[in-house]
Amino acid sequence: QTTESPDNIQQVEVAGIKLKNKSKKIAIISIIAILICIIAIFGIKYINDIKAKQAHKAAYNEYIDYLEESQFLMLDGGADAESLCNLTINVWHNSIYEERDTKTDPYTRKNGYWVSDFNEALTNLYTDSSTKNTISNIESNQTMVKDLIKKMQNPPEGLENCYTTVSDLYSAYKTLTDLAINPSGSYSSFSSNKSTTVSDFMSAYDKLDNQIPEKLSAE
Repeated sequence: QTTESPDNIQQVEVAGIKLKNKSKKIAIISIIAILICIIAIFGIKYINDIKAKQAHKAAYNEYIDYLEESQFLMLDGGADAESLCNLTINVWHNSIYEERDTKTDPYTRKNGYWVSDFNEALTNLYTDSSTKNTISNIESNQTMVKDLIKKMQNPPEGLENCYTTVSDLYSAYKTLTDLAINPSGSYSSFSSNKSTTVSDFMSAYDKLDNQIPEKLSAE
């Protein structure tokens, strides 16, 4: 029977202790590595969340700028269009019924005599340099508004209703400005279309005015 000496037994015990210490170190290192990975993942997520919030805030506030700018431009262009439509209606009416008015006489009584019919009066109105200038301004306004509407096709979260309303406003605005630029139909239908469109325009304008929220704070 073989017996182990005390030295041999001690060596085995020391080796076992060293092995256990090494295993503990590996386990601790592994745990630390896992913790670092977890912290890194949460850190990256936190940073990405902050960036996403900042991006949303910037897009949200920029969209409000677009809404307010388009609202202002459409009101400006719509006012010019309504004024021209009103003048057109008055010229149309006064040429038919031969009624005098200082604003319509230059078109209905050119050279001091009544024109032959309302078509001639409307031609006089729309070939006038002042009317051409107004139409040019309206067309420029239409271009700027159209460009803004294109930029607003994908509203940020929370502004979807504003896009629906500004689209309704644009529809009424486009109809009104087109009526002013190219009057058509009868005197009665033109007058009716103008009144209906102005009503639709103002309804959408007021609705949008109440829907546009405050910008998000910088905090």
